[in-house]
Amino acid sequence: MVTPRRHDLNEQLTCFKTFTGLAHRLGATQVRTADATIGEDGERVVLRFSHGRFPNVRFGYRAKPPGEDDDEGLWLAEELATGALDRIMSDSPPPTDPTGVTWLRLDGQVLRGDP
Repeated sequence: MVTPRRHDLNEQLTCFKTFTGLAHRLGATQVRTADATIGEDGERVVLRFSHGRFPNVRFGYRAKPPGEDDDEGLWLAEELATGALDRIMSDSPPPTDPTGVTWLRLDGQVLRGDP
């Protein structure tokens, strides 16, 4: 039996640092200025990005703990490529945090607002 390799925090950060390229390759060409950092808790990667369809909105995404979903970046890029932000922002846009960021989360493979 082969055990899947689990990502650690630095590997996860490296993957999310190349997120814009992945998103563009999958068709989410409106993703702009993605910046991945380690969050304040020191345990998760945080991705902040803008999107051409929503020029006045800053989006944030807190990654799952390393090793929980090694395909997380792929699911996120795929959701963005298939119009998930249009769905989220047209139904009932999630509130922004005090710094003006609209937070998102993956629920399985479905992107949702994270109030």
